[in-house]
Amino acid sequence: MIEYEEMVPRMGYFISRSCMPNWAIGETMIDFIDLTYIIEGKATYVIDGQPYDVEKGDLLCIPKNSRRAAITDSGNLMVNFAANFQFYDLKGEEAKLPFPVVSKVGVHDELISLYKELSVEWLRKSPGYKIKVQAIFLSILHRYFTMIYYKSYPDPIDSRIQKAITFIHDHYVKPITLDDLASLTGLNSIYFGNLFKKYMGVSVKRYINQVRINQSENMLLSGEFLVSEVALKCGFEDMFYFSKVFKKVKGFSPSKITTHRKS
Repeated sequence: MIEYEEMVPRMGYFISRSCMPNWAIGETMIDFIDLTYIIEGKATYVIDGQPYDVEKGDLLCIPKNSRRAAITDSGNLMVNFAANFQFYDLKGEEAKLPFPVVSKVGVHDELISLYKELSVEWLRKSPGYKIKVQAIFLSILHRYFTMIYYKSYPDPIDSRIQKAITFIHDHYVKPITLDDLASLTGLNSIYFGNLFKKYMGVSVKRYINQVRINQSENMLLSGEFLVSEVALKCGFEDMFYFSKVFKKVKGFSPSKITTHRKS
């Protein structure tokens, strides 16, 4: 699997587009990736001779070196955000996005908000704007990767679950039980446990362990702590249990980090 978390996009063009009745793109070969998010209306794109009908809530991903043409539906004019960019790995070699040409992603307020922020920065072009544009566009790409590639885009999180998550991250050093979190949110323990798993995809216990183990990995990588110290600081009093959970979550033992750091 390609490590997409280490990819770098380089924006060449961006537009917040509201089509007029006669809007069209003549057939041309593009030397960039065209990522277009349709938030209103309909259009037909022709890519390498293949027509694609797109509508509100679709994400269009046209690969580099494709022949592209497009026309909007005159009775239902398209509104979209379009970014043209290059995509590289950390070695500077070109890469492709792992998205189909058309994806049904839906219309999301958070995405629209990010695109509007991107549009402001792109048009203002204030000093350092390219860094800001890069950061915003990476946030947009992250959401598309989550929805399309990792297929783990959740519904807007329940405020009670968010409250429990905040509590876990603030108090992971101390013992935390399902009953504690259910009481905190005013819910029945069984109902809370089911609701938590629905939104987070894992049980309460597993989520707590993931938070503790991720923090312990960070501490071990710093080189400032012994494994035994890290275990205690991350809520584990039993070293054997800590090592067992660490290996289950990470796939290797905590001692591997310290050994690698010394070598």
